Amino acid sequence: MRMSRKEEVSSARSDTSYEEPDLYEVLGKYYDIWYEDQVDDVQFYLQLAERFGGPVLECMCGTGRTLIPLAEEGYEVWGFDRSHAMLDRLTAKMELCDEDVQSRISVHHADMRTFECPRRYKLIIVPFNAFLHLLEREGQEAALRHVAEHLEEGGRFVLSVFNPRLDRPEELVRHRGTRTMLNGEIVSRFEAQTFDQPRHRTTVHYFIDISRQDREMRRVTACFTIRYMSYQDVLELMESCGLEVVETFGDWHFSPFTKGSDMMVFVAKRSP
Repeated sequence: MRMSRKEEVSSARSDTSYEEPDLYEVLGKYYDIWYEDQVDDVQFYLQLAERFGGPVLECMCGTGRTLIPLAEEGYEVWGFDRSHAMLDRLTAKMELCDEDVQSRISVHHADMRTFECPRRYKLIIVPFNAFLHLLEREGQEAALRHVAEHLEEGGRFVLSVFNPRLDRPEELVRHRGTRTMLNGEIVSRFEAQTFDQPRHRTTVHYFIDISRQDREMRRVTACFTIRYMSYQDVLELMESCGLEVVETFGDWHFSPFTKGSDMMVFVAKRSP
């Protein structure tokens, strides 16, 4: 049975060990249009769902960019996020889906460090670097222990994070694209990064220029901090939380991971 979006599984804590959800009050409006061309990862998760089956749990599901396609393919999907702004956008998108698709989706407000679900899942996913918003080791361990508890015997947990490349220049502002919104706004996104290597953290700075023909351009700025992890960091963390990594990939096409890969995609099962 699909629960109401307003039914909270656990209360979100406001602290500095987790990226503040208010960030997405600013970015949520533009999230889907920025990533509308990114479909390789969605196809990757659809192939894994075909391989391992459902039900599927998506932790930190955001606006449903992955969750909704899974439901459209016939899988029962349970998702949660800590950001009300992102969940509001997901709920609005769900209302445009067919009723049978909506019936396969359960969406909730929850914190990955404390979530509790009424069942176990054949596939649990944390896509698109979302796990790195957990800034402290203790929070990461708590999250993965909850994952292990909710994973069915023979099921798989999939975690994707970027492969840290600290040789890239800091504070170099990069243009990440320009999009036109349905309301006529032209939105350009620029990005810069700074690194705190002793604490394994990087802060991403967004500069969002918004213009329309009938208005002057305005700029919105936002930043967030994530805790990057090395390949060995992830392996050790998984092992300490009752998860055994059985496959690793370096992209969304199931290519083997190498030191030069941009992505690290870990597929794990519950440890014996």
